[in-house]
Amino acid sequence: MVRLRAIQLVSITFIAIIFVISTALITLDNYSLPAAALYAMLNIIGANFPPSANLVDAANPLVLLSLTLAGIANVAFTITFATIFYQLLVGVDMRYTLQNQMLRGVSGHIIITPINGIGTELANRLREEKKRVVFIDENKYEVRKAHSRGFLAVYGDPTKNETLVSARIDSAAALCALYDDDIKNTLVTIEARRGVQKTRVLSRIKRLEDMPKMERAGALRIILPEAAVGIELGDFLVANS
Repeated sequence: MVRLRAIQLVSITFIAIIFVISTALITLDNYSLPAAALYAMLNIIGANFPPSANLVDAANPLVLLSLTLAGIANVAFTITFATIFYQLLVGVDMRYTLQNQMLRGVSGHIIITPINGIGTELANRLREEKKRVVFIDENKYEVRKAHSRGFLAVYGDPTKNETLVSARIDSAAALCALYDDDIKNTLVTIEARRGVQKTRVLSRIKRLEDMPKMERAGALRIILPEAAVGIELGDFLVANS
């Protein structure tokens, strides 16, 4: 929906006033109100064709004054219409629209939520292996950034079924819940498993004591980043000691 700016509201008000005055001038020449209103409107929007041209006597001074005012209002109408149309075009995110069309044919992909450091690194690694990735995030700016990097992305809350449906959860190979919030990851896991039982869910947890809850939620694989870092560093030190 386009939000009208102050100058546009002023312009619309000006056009309305001109319309009323122009209509009144024609009625003073003993024409009916409907005919006068039609003539004023046609001239304001620039429709200078019959019946506008032959509706009233164009040689009448009142009609000439009405035509002059309508001509001025026509300029305001054209500018206002053009700016509103431009706002509509700007408001349409063509990239996002195209992305949504592309999602319709996606299958065997990996859904990653949200778009954060871990998710981005994972997506880059999967892309190297020619795996299709679809992000879900509640931040429009992050979604647009993902689009600019060539990833498919859906704007929305991954704990909502409609968002998961938009990301084609029914045909996804897996979903990775990577929030820095165990509760959020649990809710995403529950919703993903509720919608499609065969969906593999891999989840991050922040606290080790939350692992049983995540297992009950249905996560196939649970990752504790701090533990993973410790194991990797330990392996490196042991191998190079």
